[in-house]
Amino acid sequence: MTEQYIGWALVIGLVVGGRSLVAVGRIPRVPTRCLRTSWPRRRRWISATVDLRGGMAPADLVQEVLELHVEYVARAEDPI
Repeated sequence: MTEQYIGWALVIGLVVGGRSLVAVGRIPRVPTRCLRTSWPRRRRWISATVDLRGGMAPADLVQEVLELHVEYVARAEDPI
């Protein structure tokens, strides 16, 4: 009886531990996931959305922000 209890406790501990590791763990972002081929579409959408909300975001500025974001993510993953 004790062996069964220990076995179930181990299984439950592994499941709870695995779930908490997934919940707390950080999945690193990869800068290549943001494909540059989709940037023109994203740039237009961001620019149009900001304009609709009363702001100003020229497409060239949005392009520069996207490039800076990729650079930031790449630097954040490199250990200093």
